[in-house]
Amino acid sequence: MSSITKKQIVALTGLVLIIFVIAHLAGNLFIYGGPGAFNGYAEHLEDLGILLNMAEYTLLAVFVIHIWTTVLLVLENIKARGGLKRYAVNKPVGNRSLATAIMPYSGTYLLLFVLWHLFDFDLADQAGPRSLIAGKSYGLYGIVVNSFSDPLHSALYIIAMCFLGLHLAHGVESTVQTFGLRNPPAFQKFSRYFAFLMVIGYSSIPVYILVKGAPHFIG
Repeated sequence: MSSITKKQIVALTGLVLIIFVIAHLAGNLFIYGGPGAFNGYAEHLEDLGILLNMAEYTLLAVFVIHIWTTVLLVLENIKARGGLKRYAVNKPVGNRSLATAIMPYSGTYLLLFVLWHLFDFDLADQAGPRSLIAGKSYGLYGIVVNSFSDPLHSALYIIAMCFLGLHLAHGVESTVQTFGLRNPPAFQKFSRYFAFLMVIGYSSIPVYILVKGAPHFIG
């Protein structure tokens, strides 16, 4: 598989993941509508049944392909430059964007975060103790509120969203370049503003819950 093909695969899978990030944020924002709106949205997704399962498996495959192909490209670039030491000398941090410089670390953090996030929310018992607010179960809504009421939990989430923003800012711009589209400064600004909006949108949820507090969140 040529480098160009690998880059195109990374770009295509990255585009799919960007669309998911936007859609997922739109769903998460139902939290501001209260337990009825948020749980109603979650139940609507569950009602999709096999369609939801197919979408989840497809997204998982896209995610794995994106990561694996990206790793292959990185290893290929390192090999072409004569190994890790020479790569480090030829590519000083000062000549790269912050997103590119910390990509291996932020990418690893995001991968671990995705796994944690699945067990933390998607696979959690929606009728268990974590769903209780003031002694009453509020399903997934209660789990989210109780989870983000923990400052450490929220901090880890917000760090992940900041790393996601760096990847988005770099990824949107790289996708355009990969497919040979023009990449004027205006579009570079757009990719950064887009990434910033995603970070703010996702991070606003734990911040809002922390400020309001779980015991008063349904009042």
